[in-house]
Amino acid sequence: MLEEKIIKYIKEAGDIFSIAFDKSKIVKTKSNSFDLVTETDKKIELFLKQKLSQLIPESQFLSEETDSAFKKSKYVWIIDPIDGTTNFVHKFPFACISVALQVDNELKYGIVYNPILNEFFFASKNQGAYLNESKITVNTETDFSKTLLATGFAYNFNSAKENNIRFFENILPQVHGIRRPGSAALDLAYVAKGVYDGFWEWFLNPWDVCAGILLITEAGGIVSNIEKNEWRFEDKLIIAGSKNIQPILLKTIQNIL
Repeated sequence: MLEEKIIKYIKEAGDIFSIAFDKSKIVKTKSNSFDLVTETDKKIELFLKQKLSQLIPESQFLSEETDSAFKKSKYVWIIDPIDGTTNFVHKFPFACISVALQVDNELKYGIVYNPILNEFFFASKNQGAYLNESKITVNTETDFSKTLLATGFAYNFNSAKENNIRFFENILPQVHGIRRPGSAALDLAYVAKGVYDGFWEWFLNPWDVCAGILLITEAGGIVSNIEKNEWRFEDKLIIAGSKNIQPILLKTIQNIL
């Protein structure tokens, strides 16, 4: 069965992740000194590309380290081998493998796996979202002032047109708190899990968010761009949350803009 094999291969990739986690790492930089990559990022990505291509031979890949050019194909695997590489380098256990399968431009499967904390999030279209085989749903809080939100800052925050600071400082006094643990894929999974009530971030890539988007929508939440439309690859801002809170967070961000 396709689902079982996908899960098997991602868990095997998690073994690569776990073995390397506590060891010293070869670290290089990409776009700037904050944008890190390790040998494990590339090892996991190549492993997944090899295994997943066997499941659907005609599929294409959109992956952070080795295949980041946009693809048009019936089947596209969207992969971030380690989302939260800086955390991984510093042995902070909030990092994950993120894999989504897009079929005819629609998300079919979404998996976010943190092998260090043994959290395996899985969603399939119209079949719900799960954490370690237990069904999950977004939070039911309706009072924005009682929410816990999450966000992040782009690698190019020093030069970005929007570095997220003004949004952070404006929203923080309105809510219980805002967390910034450093993995967008896990942040989105935690919205689906009902830990966070909402999430926003600028300048994310498809491999950062596609699996998490399906997790949230299958858990009963909402994900949109700033225009309140479905998030697209070219969008600069993503806003996610429960059906109660996401519209309020979206309106708050629109007002700041």
